[in-house]
Amino acid sequence: MTDPLALQGGILTLRNVLLVLGLYMVVVLVIAYYANKHLSVEPEDYYLGGGLGTLVLTGTVLATWYSTFAFLGGPGTYYTSGTSWLYFAFFNITGALLIWVVGTRFWLLGQKFGHITPSDLVAGFYEEDDGVRILVAAIAILALVPYAVIQLTGAAQALVGAMGSPQYFTWGVVALMVMVTFYLYVGGLRAVAWIDTLQGAIFMSLLVITAGVVALWAGGIETGFSLALENNEDLWVFTESESPGAWYTGALIWTVAWVFIPHMWQRMLMAKSPKVIAKTSILSGTAALWIITFSAVIIGGVSSGMIPELPDGIPSDGLMTYVYTEIFPAGALFIVVAAFAAGMSTISSQILTSSSIFVRDVVKRPFRPEMASTREGQIGRYFTVVFSAIVLAFALSPAAEQAIIPLATDGVALALLYLPCVVGLFVWEGASTAGAKWSLLLGLVFMQLSIWTPFGAIFPFFGPPVYGLLFATLVYYVVSKVTTPVPMAHQNEYREVLIKGMRVHDPSATDAVPGDD
Repeated sequence: MTDPLALQGGILTLRNVLLVLGLYMVVVLVIAYYANKHLSVEPEDYYLGGGLGTLVLTGTVLATWYSTFAFLGGPGTYYTSGTSWLYFAFFNITGALLIWVVGTRFWLLGQKFGHITPSDLVAGFYEEDDGVRILVAAIAILALVPYAVIQLTGAAQALVGAMGSPQYFTWGVVALMVMVTFYLYVGGLRAVAWIDTLQGAIFMSLLVITAGVVALWAGGIETGFSLALENNEDLWVFTESESPGAWYTGALIWTVAWVFIPHMWQRMLMAKSPKVIAKTSILSGTAALWIITFSAVIIGGVSSGMIPELPDGIPSDGLMTYVYTEIFPAGALFIVVAAFAAGMSTISSQILTSSSIFVRDVVKRPFRPEMASTREGQIGRYFTVVFSAIVLAFALSPAAEQAIIPLATDGVALALLYLPCVVGLFVWEGASTAGAKWSLLLGLVFMQLSIWTPFGAIFPFFGPPVYGLLFATLVYYVVSKVTTPVPMAHQNEYREVLIKGMRVHDPSATDAVPGDD
């Protein structure tokens, strides 16, 4: 039996969706091909694609940061949670500022020591220890899997919302995965950065346009929120939180852990200079608050007044496309494309980051240090296909049925485990390699058990990620106190780079690191 929504206005058909997505994919592949023509055979070019200026870096950071999380999960969460989710606006500012604080330091060390991955930086400080390197890599890949999965499921939910039937979910997941794997195989991270700028502009523009369309549909923002209050006043009235610990846990994850998530870490290494990172942090934080968050509030809030309840089979993450089926069916086609663009912008960098980490930190450095750069690039491309298949299988499994934002949170939380080792690298003379190794290993086990099993339910007030960080920090401190610290000469080598390099912010400095806009 034909789904009536699929024929609404003669527009919302699978054929038309395929046509629009096909045209968009042609544009993406042209950019990927052009980027590939500008790449050398060195793995640094395929994985890092550095030397980005403020505009492109800001575009790729925003597109990588927000993806389907903001484009679909944001409006959908405001639709179901109301004011209880408004605190997320605070994270937009603080998380972006941490890019400035942490990112400039990562960049300086990366330039000095040739870091490409998080494992390069952490293991480099901790005496090139292979155990530390592999543990950092394992945490990175495990953290990226859930976050990559939501890009697939989010785009698929947009298609479900447009077509009005959950039968299109599997098709959407598979289509996006094939598109991403192909253009990643062709172009590398430079292609990702260039395409991110395009995709970020697409989904941010459509967020703003959709906010305006929804407001007009309701007869104005005030009228729309008045209807929302009539339908469910409790949803849009500020009240004391019943779980303040969840707020603090969310703040820790989406301000601190977010900066340490591996594909964002790698973005900081792509900048042309520390000045570019500083400008990017300001621009991305401003755009995140004024464009992305406020648009999502309007879409979710006004829609909660106009659509008190979504039809069966349409999740909250499919709100955006469902709204267009009610107002302007042709617009739903473009929302589907924008959702695919948002998903592509993030999952592409996540897959490529995982590839670079696996090849360099699990295969080459510990076991095959003599590996030729051409062979390294080949293995990286093969891993891209394998990792994509793993993410695809997860996306089609029952474990991926959570809403976008909770699933993303579980993945990002693992990045908190890097914090003790990195802070020790920056400031603590007692930092030891054994402390880093045991902190990462035991912290990973503790965090996974507390997030994915009933073990986490025994901890009061805060969520499992907070206790995971506290446990990892305690292990790091105790083991470092009873073991030999990293040699002071080696520690000073790293810290002198930071002390001297950060003088770029002092106009009177004569030996400052030069910055390019």
